[in-house]
Amino acid sequence: MLARLTLILALLTGTAHANGYAVGDTFEDPMQIAQEAVAFFPMDEEGRPRIEVDVSLDFFGKLTILVANSGLPDDSVAGERNQYVLEQQDGVWVLIYQRTDYRCRRGNNTVTWQTNLCP
Repeated sequence: MLARLTLILALLTGTAHANGYAVGDTFEDPMQIAQEAVAFFPMDEEGRPRIEVDVSLDFFGKLTILVANSGLPDDSVAGERNQYVLEQQDGVWVLIYQRTDYRCRRGNNTVTWQTNLCP
């Protein structure tokens, strides 16, 4: 009983996101995010799954990684895109911003990425 309560409290107070990363996480190699996204992408799922990874470094040294999954077998969500922005601090890369966008199959917006969940 105590172990179950401890697990529930850990889950409620944790900062993990569905994709496994949270603002403040550190990385020796920020490309770990892109590599894990590709390695764990379910290529054999039904539908026409596709992954696209874009990495860019801006003038101020901030690294942006975009991981877009499309062709999902969901009847409401056509795609999901995660954006990660990292900056180097004290020799490690720190995740300073994370956002998930969705492309919907139905509803008012079926063309562009949006932060609202799909209907």
